[in-house]
Amino acid sequence: MGSRLDITLMQLESFIAAASCESISAAAEQLHTSQSNLSVAVANLERRLGVELLVRRRSKGVGVTPAGRDLLVRARAIVEASRELEDAARGGREELEGDLQVGCHLPLTSFYVPGLIAGVRDRAPGVRPSIREGNQDELQQAVHDGELDLALVYDQSLPTRLRFHRFASVWPYAIVAPGTAIAARGTTSLAELSTLTMVNYEAVYAAGRSHELFRSAGLPLPAEIRARSLDSVRALVAADLGFSILNQRWGTNLTADGAEVVPVELTDRVSPMGIGVLTRRSALSAKTALAIEILRAHAVHRHPEHDPLGEPLA
Repeated sequence: MGSRLDITLMQLESFIAAASCESISAAAEQLHTSQSNLSVAVANLERRLGVELLVRRRSKGVGVTPAGRDLLVRARAIVEASRELEDAARGGREELEGDLQVGCHLPLTSFYVPGLIAGVRDRAPGVRPSIREGNQDELQQAVHDGELDLALVYDQSLPTRLRFHRFASVWPYAIVAPGTAIAARGTTSLAELSTLTMVNYEAVYAAGRSHELFRSAGLPLPAEIRARSLDSVRALVAADLGFSILNQRWGTNLTADGAEVVPVELTDRVSPMGIGVLTRRSALSAKTALAIEILRAHAVHRHPEHDPLGEPLA
């Protein structure tokens, strides 16, 4: 058997907070501990692993090393799993009945809500799920105010006062009209797309995500047409009025009027978004834990943990 690493959850939480805040002082405040305690926890973690995770920069906070970036995803998964284990032990003693208030980021509703409602009805007939659609800011506030038990969202601009249960990575891809050179090739690059017209979903975070991809690559933003629904986005692309960048994979390439779009992969090494649910930081009820379990299974099925053009991120 291998030797014990003696890594603690406090060490992992300290590293995650410091990496996320890019500041020891801000991380210590977030975890309600002292800067010295947090620094010691991170230093002990680095010593046990034998790698440097953070770079301390005088007057500029801390930065994450390449080794730290590799560990960060795994550390978050370990901490999240430990929390869910604790929640399951507490929640398992409660009755599965009563109202369940679920929020859903509007673009995600059709992909996740039907399966959630069917799963809840099958496994807990006494639970009455109610769905509230909205944008991420509205849903975050509703969870914080206790109006929602949980909200399905992307990991964009998440508040520290709430808890995010991450399910899977969501890799962006493009859709184009049939008959185009890009459609025939099956792949494209952000550089190529930057010279074309983009049909952009008008939701704040969706539009911002598309812009972020081009800016991060040092490319100019393409000319743009805005649409207020994803059905409209796909219809405009099918009419060869531009391309679009989407996150969720549709079950059909047909639009509402029977036209067609062609999904193509991006050859750029872009960062995925995370998808998961927000809850308050208090212990989860049994019905909330059940909803999270159902949504997680669906998300993992829809979004395997790998780059569409690369190897699994094991």
